[in-house]
Amino acid sequence: MITSSEIERRYKLSRNEFQSDYVEKGKPVIISGVIQSWDSFDKWSLEYFQQISPYLNIYAKKFSAHQGIELHSLTIGKYIKLIETYEEDKKNDLPPYCHDLPLFSLIPSIIKDVEPFTLDYLPKWYWYKWWRYCQFFIGASNSITPLHFDCLLTNNIFFQIVGRKQFTILLADDAKYCYRQGWRWFFVDPEKPDLNKYPEYKNARPMKFVVNPGDILYMPPGTLHHVRSLDTSISFNIDWHTKKSSLNALAASVRGMPAKNLYYNLLLAMGLILKIPPQIIFTFYKNYVNYVS
Repeated sequence: MITSSEIERRYKLSRNEFQSDYVEKGKPVIISGVIQSWDSFDKWSLEYFQQISPYLNIYAKKFSAHQGIELHSLTIGKYIKLIETYEEDKKNDLPPYCHDLPLFSLIPSIIKDVEPFTLDYLPKWYWYKWWRYCQFFIGASNSITPLHFDCLLTNNIFFQIVGRKQFTILLADDAKYCYRQGWRWFFVDPEKPDLNKYPEYKNARPMKFVVNPGDILYMPPGTLHHVRSLDTSISFNIDWHTKKSSLNALAASVRGMPAKNLYYNLLLAMGLILKIPPQIIFTFYKNYVNYVS
């Protein structure tokens, strides 16, 4: 097994370049030169969110190989205090991780902080209230998301605003070497793989790299990714389909995709292919935000 750090890095990709060179080819890329023009790049911090909405109830997660995902409910103010206390000396327990939180919907005033948004990278069907499809990730250094792929087999654009994150990714073809657990999680820990327990992983081709503040990471459908926060971090992403990826996702029903995932993919396919307006589709799709969270 050889771990590579090779991932293309491009500056201000045009819509046509992004689509033809990366989306259509199923090829990951890091894009710079976009986020730096947003107010969020200078404005967002733990203190900022604490000031604007300290009593907002949110949830955070603890991931465990044995116990699954444990949810914790708390206010933003209390959560930020946990992070600050941990970062002082890193001797306290690692706080839970605020993972997949629809913060644009909970605090609509922050939408203007990410304008002009990169709508050109998305199919036009998603442009109407695009922020409803976004999920946030806020956490302390050393917060980890174990190896997985996005549950609807969507494209993923990930926006890193504050702090650095270390990604280890594997393209979909390498999933067979990573020992799947359920639909989208995997037993292998790519940071310290146990090749005695998981010998097939030696055939995998992981890519390991750092996503810096101001970077946008694109991952094609089915990309496995393991993520470690190197610093206190604030990020968000948007999962989205093309017509092609929505059809491929529907075909995955024969490979064990859960029925609920199939339902949400069917809704998106109806929007993208049959041109049913997002205002109608989202009425039925909005529960996905809580489902994936």
